[in-house]
Amino acid sequence: MNLTLVTSIFPPEIGGPATYASEIQKRFHAKGQRVKVVTFSEKAEVVNNVYIAPKRPVKLKFIGFIYNHLALLAGILKSSKGCSLIYAMNPAYIGFVSLVAARLMGKSIVLRFVGDAAWESAFRSQKTKKNLEDFLKSPEGGINIKILLILQKFILSKTDRIIVPSHFLKEVLVNYYRIDNRKVKVIYNSIDLPEYQKPPFEASRSLGKPRLITVSRLMRHKRVDGIIEAVKKIAEEYPQASLLIVGDGPEKGDLEKLSQKLGLNEKVRFCGKVTHKRMVTLLAEADIFVLNSVYEGLPHAVLEAMACRIPVIATNIRGTDEVVKDGETGLLVAPNNSKDLKEKLALLFKDKELRGRLAENAYKNIAENFTWDKNLSLLEKELKEVI
Repeated sequence: MNLTLVTSIFPPEIGGPATYASEIQKRFHAKGQRVKVVTFSEKAEVVNNVYIAPKRPVKLKFIGFIYNHLALLAGILKSSKGCSLIYAMNPAYIGFVSLVAARLMGKSIVLRFVGDAAWESAFRSQKTKKNLEDFLKSPEGGINIKILLILQKFILSKTDRIIVPSHFLKEVLVNYYRIDNRKVKVIYNSIDLPEYQKPPFEASRSLGKPRLITVSRLMRHKRVDGIIEAVKKIAEEYPQASLLIVGDGPEKGDLEKLSQKLGLNEKVRFCGKVTHKRMVTLLAEADIFVLNSVYEGLPHAVLEAMACRIPVIATNIRGTDEVVKDGETGLLVAPNNSKDLKEKLALLFKDKELRGRLAENAYKNIAENFTWDKNLSLLEKELKEVI
């Protein structure tokens, strides 16, 4: 089985799509299968079987947009000679170009859908305050958002198979995009457990200086501001508590200003983008992982925290609730509720036994359901069926 994998980013850039694409290439290669990667990423490693589509800055954005996507199309057509399938990592523009290439060459195409680009664009630009499902029932945000929704629906309807990382996203595609239930397959995000080795949770460990951590792209829907507000509240009872924010994004400046406004300069530290290896080290050194997002397909950072055997607190939203079972593998809090988050933090600070039980249960769940050893074979089966 030979694949062309099309992705927006690729290592050394960090992020879920980059890590996923790299792992797919590496693991299929180890099984004697060839994966050629085509990417927009100008930072991608120049290695065999990785093609970087040239991007040209042009004064007229529309002309630049056309040029860049024609360059991507040329790269896919060139790389796909001798390949039996195109696997695209994006439901919008990359998905469209990949679909065009597949149909021109008579190839099968599989799309990985991990999030709705139209909703994310509308929410990021504050053109909607709705959650994903309410937004899809009644879209808002202007003509560009409507065009993006139409484009996504067209691409999703024309691809041969769609891979999603959660049952929640499958329901979104079936219920709101009217995609055939049989065409959408759920394969959970996966991690390589040996990369996250850490001794079992030490129930005797003291939390004299509780260390909280969150790892995410600093986007509006991640609601990192709510974590900062919760740290302000919890510091009244635990003055030694601190928060490490790993990641970068458009909200970073506003979050830094909020931290200063609340007088938390010494308690909240922004470390920006880090290598994957450094991120794993920071996770392993923390006491509690927090995800306060109002939307997730299936949060990869939560899987990584659980693999590091640290207890997790996350928002009670669809997608996240498929890996965080309240009171079993973590604690769930109400979205947009820093008071509830503060109370759950205080509960974990005080209860060593609970911290240990959640951490070990979560680790077992990851080992059983979210590893490459299990899920790569499921993906391989789906791809071969399409071919």
